[in-house]
Order: sequence, then C-alpha cells, then structure tokens
Amino acid sequence: MQMSMPLNENAKSVPAAKPAANGRNGRKIWLSHTGLGGLDRCPRCFWLQYRQGIYQPEGIVSRLANRFDVLVKHYFDRFRGTDELPPIVAGHVEGRLESPFQEEYFYRVDDQYGFKGKLDECLVRADGTYTPVDHKTSSSDPRIERAMYASYQEQLDAYAFLLESNGKPTSGIGHLIYYYPDSTEDLHNGVQMAVVVKTLKTDPLSVLPRIKRGITVLEQPIPDPSPECVFCIWRERVGNFIPAKL
Repeated sequence: MQMSMPLNENAKSVPAAKPAANGRNGRKIWLSHTGLGGLDRCPRCFWLQYRQGIYQPEGIVSRLANRFDVLVKHYFDRFRGTDELPPIVAGHVEGRLESPFQEEYFYRVDDQYGFKGKLDECLVRADGTYTPVDHKTSSSDPRIERAMYASYQEQLDAYAFLLESNGKPTSGIGHLIYYYPDSTEDLHNGVQMAVVVKTLKTDPLSVLPRIKRGITVLEQPIPDPSPECVFCIWRERVGNFIPAKL
C-alpha cells in the first residue's frame, strides 16, 4: 500500500548532516522519536534536555545488546545488494534489503526545528515501496508480553514518516525482529538465539501532531514536572531536605 505524506510548504526533507544536539546558543533543535518519548514521561525533563542540554542521569547499561546489534547488522550486510534475504527472516518478510542502505533521515520543520531518526534496516518491495525494520533483543519470547509490541508502535510510525517525507513511499507496515536466547542444556556448544518477526501497521500521519506538541512545549517557559517523574521527585525532596540541614 503506497501512502502519501502531506507536508506544509515550510517543511522539507534535508540531506543527512550532523545535527545540533540541543537548542542552546540559538542552534537548531532536532527532535527524535526517543526525545518525544521523554515528553510523554515528563514535560520538564524534556524541556531541560532540549533547551538547556540537561539530561536525566543514566543508570548502569549493559553493552551486550549493543554488541549483538552490531553483529546482526553485519550479518544482514552479507546479503545486501543481492535478491536473497537473510535466512533467519526469509519467508517472514517481503522484499530485498535496501542497497545502498540509508540509515539517517532528517525532516525540516522550519529554521528552528527538525525531526531526525536512524533506521536499523529497510526493505524494498517489488512495487517500489519501503518497509522500515527495527532489531530488538529480548530476554524471553516477546510473544508472551504482547504489550511490548505497542511500546514500539510510535517508533515504526516515526520511521515511516521519515521515509515518506524523504520521497520514499512506504508499504504501510513495519517489522520488529526480536532475538532472544533459546533454552539449551548444552551451553558448551553455544547459545542458540530464537528469532521472532512481528509486523505492525504504520501510521506516519500520527507523527506530525507529536512533533507539533513537542515544539509547543519548547516554545513556552519551563513546564511543571510530571507527578510520576522519579528524577523530579528526587530533586524536589533533596531541595527540601538540604536547606533544613544547613
């Protein structure tokens, strides 16, 4: 299914270039799917990130998933430029791997704001439409936790939006490819990885309202924090405690 993306006259795609990280010192602000997800969690933390360059503290992060992601992408590259799909997904997805593969996309809203994103993979179907793909690692079979799919819906929508706004008509779907360790009693023979492909319908038209909402928040004074934001709650409690002890 080919879709068309209505763009206003001031909103145009731009070639891949290194964007500014935040809106300090008058630099252009590039929003992203991940950044807009922060707005849903806490408007104040979102505003501080883009307006002041103040990010939420990071916890301890395992790099194992990052390493596995690199291995998967190298594996897919072996089949790029051919009509053959990687055997682990053959029969579960349609098309061929985009070649050459364009990873980064940018959408220009105006001189102050834009929207950017990075695809893990992209398929080109026989009818010339494009299907975004995202690789996911999981600790168990993702089909058991179906709510996990919904959490990535907006991500695939964002990828479809970026493809459409850069002149690449989309197929109306996106793929999440999950990799998780399969149970085995013979670890000395290696860990077997199970692969599950989940296909979701994409809605690129849902992305512009999210972008506009983010811009509206950033154009206003610093907003109130979310009542559930653990970072803002911690800061408030510390702020209330320290003056009383001095």
